Amino acid sequence: KKKRKKNFQKFIKKNKDSLKNLMLYFSLKIQRRKKSLLINKRYEFFKKKLIDSRFRYLVTNSKFFRIANERAKRFKKFFNNLSEQINKIYKELTKTISSPYGGTAFLTIENREQPFLGKIFFTAIPPSKSFQTTQNLSGGEKTIALLSLVLSFVEILQQPFILFDEIDSFLDAWFTERFFLLLKRLSKTIKIQTCIITLKIRFFLFFEMIIFLVKTKSGTNLITIAQKVVIK
Repeated sequence: KKKRKKNFQKFIKKNKDSLKNLMLYFSLKIQRRKKSLLINKRYEFFKKKLIDSRFRYLVTNSKFFRIANERAKRFKKFFNNLSEQINKIYKELTKTISSPYGGTAFLTIENREQPFLGKIFFTAIPPSKSFQTTQNLSGGEKTIALLSLVLSFVEILQQPFILFDEIDSFLDAWFTERFFLLLKRLSKTIKIQTCIITLKIRFFLFFEMIIFLVKTKSGTNLITIAQKVVIK
């Protein structure tokens, strides 16, 4: 045993540098192995994160397209309903003895595939007139067109109250009568209450109640008059 020990010590002294290099080699190899294990561990971690993120993306993307399709479907349904209602009310407002069917009004979408990315155009064609842009209509024709648009929203959404401010400025007696007949029909079908601010005395006979705002020396006074509507 002493001899073996002595020989071993000699071997170590003789191969001291080689053994150091060998230890250094194994030490570096162990460190590389640890780094490799750490890299593999982090790789598996991020791989799992990537799979989870991909799954969440697919689920979210599926929900997004489902909601987008439902949104577009509801929009188109309301749009078509609104366009039909506008045409119906516009015909009711513009029909005369010479034009018993009235004019035509409708909505068009610039981008039918993606309606929320385009414009919406409103077109009104008065009776006995050709197609033209809304800008070329007269003041009365624009008023009738806008009234058909507003009242279509009111009838579809069934709003309980609506306020007009001098809406009759560009309306003559004929169109005023047509307008108030339409309001009377709406008041029965959807029970709407209408308040109209006007400065024209001849339109007072269409109202069930008139509220006068009178200026006095001390300020202003309100005078309320209830009456029966003349137009049946």
